[in-house]
Amino acid sequence: MRILLLSHGLPPDSVGGVEQHVDGLARALVAAGHQVEIFARANLPGVAQGQWQLQADGNPRITRVAYRWEQVGELIAIYRAPVMAAAMQHFLAAREADGVRFDVVHVHHLTGLSTELLAVLRAAGLPVVLTLHDYWLFCPRGQMFHHRGERCETASIARCGDCLQATFPHWLQPGNRDGEVARVHANALSTLAEPDLLVVPSGRAIAPFVELGVAADRFVVVENGVDTERLLQLPLATPHDGPLRLGYLGTVMPSKGLHVLLAALARLPAGTATLRIHGNVVPYHGDESYANRCFAPLQPGAGVTYAGPYGLGELPALLAGIDVLAAPALWHEAFGLTVREALAAGRPVLVSRVGGLQDAVIDGEQGLVLPPGDVGAWAAAIAGLAADRGRLRAMAQRARPRARGFAAMAAELLVVYAEARHRAAAARTT
Repeated sequence: MRILLLSHGLPPDSVGGVEQHVDGLARALVAAGHQVEIFARANLPGVAQGQWQLQADGNPRITRVAYRWEQVGELIAIYRAPVMAAAMQHFLAAREADGVRFDVVHVHHLTGLSTELLAVLRAAGLPVVLTLHDYWLFCPRGQMFHHRGERCETASIARCGDCLQATFPHWLQPGNRDGEVARVHANALSTLAEPDLLVVPSGRAIAPFVELGVAADRFVVVENGVDTERLLQLPLATPHDGPLRLGYLGTVMPSKGLHVLLAALARLPAGTATLRIHGNVVPYHGDESYANRCFAPLQPGAGVTYAGPYGLGELPALLAGIDVLAAPALWHEAFGLTVREALAAGRPVLVSRVGGLQDAVIDGEQGLVLPPGDVGAWAAAIAGLAADRGRLRAMAQRARPRARGFAAMAAELLVVYAEARHRAAAARTT
């Protein structure tokens, strides 16, 4: 097949979980014998918004399109960007002129690409698959994590309005906030109506969309793959007499729960465990204080090290240097990339009982599944593993089968693509 992948970014310019997913999927599809193109948003300074540049003319063929959220003056404009819809029309026309027509389009994230792109793809008669990696389509904060630090279960106008007014006070006021939130939710529903199939990496991500009004039978669950090739070559964590070596890999932001992990460590006797933190520190919807709130209370000898951001090439070495990965997330994370990478490396994991993270392991077998935000439970789990290195070794030996590579994921998605083509063809004849 000739497959077009759409994403809001792509390595090396952007290395988030979705971007890594798209890069790995593209390589797996190429290895399986398919022709792949990627159309990805990028900043491209000096290039007018909506203009694109061909950056790799191989397989995959990579085109980057400029968009920088310039002159965004209202909340709905986070989602709708006519210049990007026009860019997609022109791109498809240009490829048609080159004799190229795509068999299927797989959309991965529309931030900075415009939700209007799906209507453009539909009008072009192309089968469309949309993977929902998070909740951004109806939650501008992306994670269903309230500004008060509370996890959201559903999206209601009143609760969303309270949160979004605090997040975007320059756009939302008491007089217009409910109407603006309703516009966002309506736009999400109209966008979600366009694809032939909706893919989620965990069945636990479906419920909020169904609550919004999307039919449950439109979803297909395809668990994400990770880059297992180098990680499977690492030796298993070796028991030692020193402190338990914990690792945290991910952005330092409130919804990821690093403060819970630090509070748990603070309850333990000195020398029980150490923690190395790898990841970006970024403002969280305008709040730049979170990292300081995490790190300021630490005392000398706490055994906590912040090592800064890391590149993809550093991942095997980082995982080789820890005994256990901790993912204390507080939001309904749809998958949990770093957790699966740690499992592929033969490292047990501590994860929150929330979202798709809890699907990564069988509790007690490859790690532990813990109550989100429960400092005492996290402290007890860390102390228990520090004291029982034999159990830790047994968990490491059972870890690797819980992670799968990109090739297995791509094989499942090819079945989804075939079904999307079937549905699109059936729709054209009715």
